[in-house]
Amino acid sequence: MNELESLQNAATPLGLEVHEKWTHDKRRTVKLFFLTLNGSSISPVLDYSNLNCFILGFNKGRNL
Repeated sequence: MNELESLQNAATPLGLEVHEKWTHDKRRTVKLFFLTLNGSSISPVLDYSNLNCFILGFNKGRNL
């Protein structure tokens, strides 16, 4: 399972969509992602672990 798929599995129950940010710089090896809700971006562009923490925090805040 790749990073995008695992992030999407965590975001789907919250109604979020995960998108990969494409860069033209071939030297960059870290994949970057961001979240959208109803077509609007709700997160900054983050790497896998930081976006995973963002999703967990979003879920915690939504539950409160």
